[in-house]
Amino acid sequence: MSEELEPVTPPQEGQEDEPEEIVDELVEEPEEDVDALKLSLQKETEARRQLTARAKQAEADKKVLEAKLRASKKPTLDVDDYIDISASLEGLDQKEKAYIAEQHKYTGKSLKDIRNDENFLLWQNAYRQKVEKEKTLAPSSKQSEGDRPRSLLDKLKGASFEEREKLMTERGLYKQVRPRSDRTPIGRI
Repeated sequence: MSEELEPVTPPQEGQEDEPEEIVDELVEEPEEDVDALKLSLQKETEARRQLTARAKQAEADKKVLEAKLRASKKPTLDVDDYIDISASLEGLDQKEKAYIAEQHKYTGKSLKDIRNDENFLLWQNAYRQKVEKEKTLAPSSKQSEGDRPRSLLDKLKGASFEEREKLMTERGLYKQVRPRSDRTPIGRI
């Protein structure tokens, strides 16, 4: 506030205030600021151009990838394919089938090629030897139906009257009637 202010005189009666003319002085910015703004504007527009170019490129890439995806989808399996699959998996247990399916998923080879592959044959041979060894080491506690002892009721079910009497007398559950001379058979004439 190095400038001194002019004293303002209050208007007197009868005198009207005359509006002071305000002169807008154009504030001129230095050339450096204008150049910096122009440079900043150019950078912004260039960045926007690059972003739109990248977005357009991403859209084009997306369309190409979707087309490849549609082209790579496999058609449904024919009857011949089902026959080949069943022939390739015939005679294998569940673990061997799972191994072949896993190898097919990883390598993309056909099931027939994987089954005839040397690596699978070696794995299968080792796996079957392991299963056979486990079977021989573990005693079987299960008995077949023919080996299992039959209960008395099972034996009596299919037996004739004479066989039933015999079975019951062996167990001590039936005693033979002693013949008496004074008795007459009622049921037999």
